[in-house]
Amino acid sequence: MLRQLAFALMLGGGLALAPHVIAQTSLDQATQPTEEPSILPAGEGQEEVFYACTACHSTAIIRRSRFSEARWDELMTWMTEVHGMAPLEGDERRLIVTYLAQHFGPAQTRPGARNPFLN
Repeated sequence: MLRQLAFALMLGGGLALAPHVIAQTSLDQATQPTEEPSILPAGEGQEEVFYACTACHSTAIIRRSRFSEARWDELMTWMTEVHGMAPLEGDERRLIVTYLAQHFGPAQTRPGARNPFLN
């Protein structure tokens, strides 16, 4: 009985919050600019990356990531297995992983470059 009451309270609380969650989602969508492939660096694979990735998330997560080619490839498998992404295989997968590694690989530091936040 107590378990059923707790479940009912959780469910009721969730329903009470639903309008807020829906309103926040609508607000987020309204304030975010519509993305297009050109938000990503130009290059072979730009459109393939854009359309494959934005089916599930914005490009922001891509643009702030810095992974090696091997790690990008591992992420494709992880997203397929854990998040239900449509499997990428063959030439399409190689094109996407290569593009991601080329444009969003580990940060390169220039010789003589200094961090402006350090003295």
